[in-house]
Amino acid sequence: MAEAAPQTAADGQLPAEGAASTVRRRRGPQEVQEVVDELAQETKRTSLLQAVETQLKGQPHVSRILVGFGVVDDRKVHDQITQEFTVWRKKLEETDDLTGFLVFANLSAVHFLEGPTELLFAALEKLQSLAVEVEKPQPGEAARPALIGPVRILHFTEMHGVRASTSWCTHTHTGKKGQEVQIEENNSAELMFKVYQKMLFLCAKVKDNDPSGVPAAYKKAADGLPTVDEIAVLLGKVAAEFFFSYDEFEKVFVAPFNLVLHSELLWPMAPALSY
Repeated sequence: MAEAAPQTAADGQLPAEGAASTVRRRRGPQEVQEVVDELAQETKRTSLLQAVETQLKGQPHVSRILVGFGVVDDRKVHDQITQEFTVWRKKLEETDDLTGFLVFANLSAVHFLEGPTELLFAALEKLQSLAVEVEKPQPGEAARPALIGPVRILHFTEMHGVRASTSWCTHTHTGKKGQEVQIEENNSAELMFKVYQKMLFLCAKVKDNDPSGVPAAYKKAADGLPTVDEIAVLLGKVAAEFFFSYDEFEKVFVAPFNLVLHSELLWPMAPALSY
């Protein structure tokens, strides 16, 4: 039997090992392509809050707050509270920006205010100062006892496109205390909103009057006022756990805070691991 002749370079073919070596030499070093992960790039994002702010920019709107506090049934004290708040209000750059209605009802009082949020916070701070005794007055001031009891914030709402009240004035409720209303956790919001709604409707009812005639208009429409019992129940001891005190409200809404959203800690995404 004839044996096959071994292949040589002269036959035009190389051993397999030599061919592989030649191929490796011809390819040379290859460039490594970098993979770019778009989610790992730092990009500017628009939040929902920024989108809402853009929509509301330049649009007129007001905030509303309903505040209650205890007060003695004394006309002199009522007049002093009215005078101090009126003097403070007149010092504002735009007096008409802060409007509302203060009702003295027996041993309680409820105060409805409208205006820019920051102005409402300033008015709330002024009311709180009336609940503190002044022992060492500033120049031009006089020492005085606390004029009102602890301030209680009953309702606070923002971003209203329509102002319901005009000017600012006070009114003394002529009603008498009747049957006591029971307040519990399940009906506290309903009882509060009933008082808020009556104050809101009453302010809107006299809105078209000239500012000088507003006090008389409120007196004429006094039937629409919340009753003495409806106001008193919101300021009782039991109701204290259902509404904000001044310190609690100031801590949540007024005091500066630093909030870092969990989503911000995850953005931008970490680049993919490479080995």
